[in-house]
Amino acid sequence: MRLSIEVTSMNEIKLLYKPNNEPISIAVLVSGTGTNLVALYEEQKRLERLGEKNYGRVDVVFTNVPNCKGAERAKEFGIPVVSLSSKSFFDILQKNPDNNEAREFYDAAAITLIEEVCKPDLVVLAGYRRRLGSIFISRYENRILNIYPGDITKTYLVRGVEAPIQALRTGENTIKCTVFLAREEERFGPAIIQSNQISLEGLKEEDIKEIEEKIRKEGEWIIYPFVVHHLIAKGRVGIDLEDNIYIDGTRMPNGGYQFKNSYLATD
Repeated sequence: MRLSIEVTSMNEIKLLYKPNNEPISIAVLVSGTGTNLVALYEEQKRLERLGEKNYGRVDVVFTNVPNCKGAERAKEFGIPVVSLSSKSFFDILQKNPDNNEAREFYDAAAITLIEEVCKPDLVVLAGYRRRLGSIFISRYENRILNIYPGDITKTYLVRGVEAPIQALRTGENTIKCTVFLAREEERFGPAIIQSNQISLEGLKEEDIKEIEEKIRKEGEWIIYPFVVHHLIAKGRVGIDLEDNIYIDGTRMPNGGYQFKNSYLATD
């Protein structure tokens, strides 16, 4: 289960989180249905029932789309929800949502709302449809996770086209999804983990909705809870100054930890 890529002295590696026999505090950011939030929360409750001490606890949900399905689900779970409509915010300022100065104002307000509820150890983007600015990235440096429904190591990836469509167009018949650390100036930061290969056999571009659901079920809803609860919360993930990711002190390849379903039985 340990990938023997390269071992580096632990003195050169900074853990993303150092466990202290208490749950790691998590803020989840959503804009839509919040299905990854559900997956995270369900694994949290399972670990609580087992009496685990080092796991992730969703302490607050922030949304830029008040009353979205994800926010409603959080309320049903009893999780505090804070919201700030990005549409209303930028309309009032009469600024384009991509204006960098206005983005910083919005992010500062979002941070204030989140930290009125808790000081999160980890921020998880779960279908959050706004690009984070420098103030947010620096506030939670190396503590912001995002997920992409494709293999971020692929050189063919372009913006604006779904990852599975691009995979199909290049003749691939499988795909992976990837959890990575958010970065300000990069589309993808360093990869922490990738899912099992997910088959695209027999599927076509017009099946995109079916493909996306398949990727969520076979990839996202498995590896997102795994990386949060079973890797980061247990102090197993580190990073060095060159953005290399380490699991249990072992340097990972560019794609990060290559997940296998059997890991759930032992990690």
